[in-house]
Amino acid sequence: MALRRYDTGAGRTPPGGSDRSAPDPEGPEDPRPDGRARDSPGEHGTDRHGAGDEPPGTGRTAGRRRVFPAAVAVFAALCLALVVQDARMPAARGPDAPADAFSAARAGAHVREIADAPRPSGSPAHTRAREYIVRTLTALGIDAQVHTGAAAAHRPDLSPTAADSRYAGLRLENVVARIPGTASTRPVALVTHYDSTEAGPGANDAGVPVSVLLETARALRTGPPPRNDVLLVFTDAEESGLLGAQALVDAPGALPPDAVVLNFEARGSRGPSLMFETGPDAAWLVDTLAGKVPGARADSLLDAAYGYMPNLTDFTVFQEAGHQGLNLAYLDGYTHYHGATDTPDQVDPATVQHQGDQALGLARALGSADLAHTPAGNSAYFRAGGLFVSYPLGAALPAALVVAGLGLALLLRLRARGALTVGDVCRGFLVALGQLLLAAGAAFFLAPLTASGHAEFPHYYDIGGHGTALAGFLVFALAVGSALALLARRWARPGAQVAGAALLWILLSLVTAVLLPGGSHVFVWPTLGLLAAVAVLTSRAGTTVRGQVLAAALGTVPCALLVFPLLPLLTNALGLGLVAAPVAVASLLTALLPGVLPRLPRLLPVTAAVVATAVLAGTALLPPEREQPVRSDLLYLWDADRRTAHWIGRAPSDDWSDRFLPADAERGSVADLWPGWRVPVRRGPADAFPLPGPRVTSTVVGDSADGGRRVRLTAVSGRGADELVIVVSGAAVRGWSLSGVPGRFADDPDGDAAWELWVRQVPARGAELELELAAGPATVRVIDRTPGLPGPAADGPGDTRAPALGVASVGEATLAATTRTLG
Repeated sequence: MALRRYDTGAGRTPPGGSDRSAPDPEGPEDPRPDGRARDSPGEHGTDRHGAGDEPPGTGRTAGRRRVFPAAVAVFAALCLALVVQDARMPAARGPDAPADAFSAARAGAHVREIADAPRPSGSPAHTRAREYIVRTLTALGIDAQVHTGAAAAHRPDLSPTAADSRYAGLRLENVVARIPGTASTRPVALVTHYDSTEAGPGANDAGVPVSVLLETARALRTGPPPRNDVLLVFTDAEESGLLGAQALVDAPGALPPDAVVLNFEARGSRGPSLMFETGPDAAWLVDTLAGKVPGARADSLLDAAYGYMPNLTDFTVFQEAGHQGLNLAYLDGYTHYHGATDTPDQVDPATVQHQGDQALGLARALGSADLAHTPAGNSAYFRAGGLFVSYPLGAALPAALVVAGLGLALLLRLRARGALTVGDVCRGFLVALGQLLLAAGAAFFLAPLTASGHAEFPHYYDIGGHGTALAGFLVFALAVGSALALLARRWARPGAQVAGAALLWILLSLVTAVLLPGGSHVFVWPTLGLLAAVAVLTSRAGTTVRGQVLAAALGTVPCALLVFPLLPLLTNALGLGLVAAPVAVASLLTALLPGVLPRLPRLLPVTAAVVATAVLAGTALLPPEREQPVRSDLLYLWDADRRTAHWIGRAPSDDWSDRFLPADAERGSVADLWPGWRVPVRRGPADAFPLPGPRVTSTVVGDSADGGRRVRLTAVSGRGADELVIVVSGAAVRGWSLSGVPGRFADDPDGDAAWELWVRQVPARGAELELELAAGPATVRVIDRTPGLPGPAADGPGDTRAPALGVASVGEATLAATTRTLG
């Protein structure tokens, strides 16, 4: 944990070490002649007169050698207990809960009504869900309106084909309900989406958030009316490009432009509801969440990291439109996400209660507040042992610089004493960095082997119930770290290793303060505690029991309270496939072990390796926590021009899909069938089940001086499909509009990439697209799409629905294509 102070007074034994004349069973710790650090001259008085100082060789001196490691262990255990206590989920309330309280049981009844079948936008189940929402709100005496509109969006990150995709919906139906306030200063909007993917019934995504909002509305109506208007917004087509939310912000009057938006989501099936994203100037909102909602979970690390991830929710649209607000979701249980098993029996009542308590708590707190003038600014924030800490985000870099300055001052002080050299620190840094890279790299390659017995891993890069595997990998990190520390001790003594580890923590503090300021607290405050512990141990106080206990507290508590909760959180967010991330964080802790135990037990790495091997082997060999169907991934494409049929699959083979697509089919491109498709797939020939191709007509309606032209194109499905994909290659697309909906986005993909538009809710008369094309010939390929597979494939597993390739959000697909060249 920290550097230990060695005395060099004549006839004295260094605390925590043996007499110089005694042989060291571990070998010399320092290549210098004396092998020990030297104190500054002014400290010998403390050795003679300091509290608790005993003659060498007494029992008390030997006992003091064990005080610091024991104190570290005690403080780590206490912090772990606090973290476990803080992570406890609330008890789900039953149907007899007080009328003004949120009840998971009452909300669960809504889930069972909504999530009886997949409800992609425009489907019969989708219509039934909307009618149920309106009927339930109306029965509560709340005015609920259905806003119908159209919208277009440019969302390449959501593309199933990894192309530069745009999305458009021609009939979007959003539900907006209003609980009027008595003297509204600013409306508060609770938002979620009510559509699901075609792959499953979406009980969690977003059946639970819909039910949370309905139960919240009921609880709000039992008490006095709020001061501010409270809106309940249920958006359409979130799974199809965030189109419902886009329609709301585009339509004047559909949603007040100053509304505070609270968006509720689910990306799993259990676990706490986390506030993971904020809008602009959200420090006051975060403080409201922490101060008014018991059990709220929020960490600015999540917000900072989320900005680097290719994930989007409806909150993205509202944030782009300038709304302030918060985004909340639960993450654990990822292997049910967007799949056939996202059913009501996979809903965790404790999770429903936790998200419901947050929704109701925020609605009441913001509904009663004066929101006319809210303070500006964002903050860094986190929970530590049940306490909430926040400070201005702009303080992140100065705090990191202060920590770096203190680290430099401490290094210079120890160097002046002869306790450390620059070479010592550099060698120790290389050892710490080696521990991190070796443990994380090995974990990255071992994760697929560990999960090889779990059929869900190739689809989600995670397994159900990954907690045991995470524990195995953390013990593995201990084995790697302790082994490398022992092997390197002749080259870098324990004090040097701890100094190098401290330097690594300092550098991470600086880097994150610049690149990820909202997450820098994970490194800044533990580093500050570590430096404080070193300062105490190398001072006069470090020779006393009280000083060593103080140093243990300073070095252990910040690390434990901030790092321990991060390990399962990273695994829940990233999956077991990226368990290297929590292993890397754990390695930062194991690098500090030589400061706690300068003489690491030689059996520690062996014992840890045996335990880790047993746990990880058990994870690989034991069956999954629950036998469940794994989604198939099969797509039938009929090329109406060439009269050829193809099977396409992206997911690993399974017993069912192997009947149609050979298991040994090599991955390759399908750009010849679908221009712009970038995701490698397995493909193979299929029996012909001819389908009528889309009917495409085109007219040149204008020319430009540089040889470009404006083309009007009409596409109609020949088999009643309500979804079209239009792909333009050859000439660049400068602009476009679809049935009167303008495409206000950057429209020319990089290089020679194809331009791609997905159109939802296409009417029977078809879709009319106007394209502004650059000079040169252009080829347009129109694909219509319907659920279901033809022939023998139609008799697939009844409880398994296949998502489209590239993303688990579309469903089984039958495609027909027609190509037309525009001169």
